Amino acid sequence: MISSSFQRAILVVTAVCLVVLPAAQSAHAAIITTDQAMAISDRSQQIERINTVLARESVQEVLVSFGVDPADAMTRVDSLTPAELQALEQHLADLPAGGVGVVEVVGIVAIVLIVLELLNVTNFFTEF
Repeated sequence: MISSSFQRAILVVTAVCLVVLPAAQSAHAAIITTDQAMAISDRSQQIERINTVLARESVQEVLVSFGVDPADAMTRVDSLTPAELQALEQHLADLPAGGVGVVEVVGIVAIVLIVLELLNVTNFFTEF
């Protein structure tokens, strides 16, 4: 059968596992305020609205004409600060409701290019 020392070793290992493992697997969570939850929700909605504008074919054509990959511009919107998102969102809110004209497209592209230049993603303005 099983020796007495082997049984003690199994008992010690089991006791250690029962004491140590629950503490090692504990989750660290915190309560967030309603304001924080709303900020997270607002940010995701702002990014979605901006990406909707950037997904338009006319905007993508202008981005490509400036040498900016539209997919790269969309992914870079995710890394904008809340202030930059707010400024871009405000500019989009000032656009006419019927659609985006040529001047507005150039304005949006200029804002996106400035943000990409500040993030050192492109070297568009340093080429001139």
